[in-house]
Amino acid sequence: MKLIKLLLLTVAIGIGAPAMAQWQWIDKDGRKVFSDRPPGLDVPEKNIVKRPKGYGALKGVQSSGTGPALRDVAPAPQDGEASDGAVAPAPAAAAAPASGAPAAKAPSGKDKELEAKKAADAKAKADAEAAEKAKQAAAKADNCKRAQQAKAMYDTGKAVRVPNEKGEMVFQNDEQRAAEIKRTDDVIFNNC
Repeated sequence: MKLIKLLLLTVAIGIGAPAMAQWQWIDKDGRKVFSDRPPGLDVPEKNIVKRPKGYGALKGVQSSGTGPALRDVAPAPQDGEASDGAVAPAPAAAAAPASGAPAAKAPSGKDKELEAKKAADAKAKADAEAAEKAKQAAAKADNCKRAQQAKAMYDTGKAVRVPNEKGEMVFQNDEQRAAEIKRTDDVIFNNC
């Protein structure tokens, strides 16, 4: 029974080991990037901070950080393992894909969905601000029009009736009329 448990534990650890393979590098913007995949071609060798255990130096990459268009990453042979004798493709062969298909774009280290969401949020915010400004401009124009109509009514010199506190319609006295004319002048000054 102990043998079965030990065997299961060994298998579980062995299955999880490849999942722990972790790459770390510094991207062109100076941010540390973590991934389970090797960095793109735009990342120089000197910027690779950590490789998964068992991976040697990247094949086909020169020490200056400029290498062929294809990065061939393979685990370094472990003790007791035989090397298969595979050799990295020559730089000339790696530069031109054999199938004639364009080379895949190297990852930039930025999350495209996050950038798109930020841009959409910024656009929505700008649209909301523009709509609010348009709403305020329409309200200001409406206030201006109403104040000009009230001013024209007061300029005729006719008596104006307004509701009192009981809701009855009464004529304005001279003091109320002067206060209302001053208020409409202020509205016209601020909105027109």
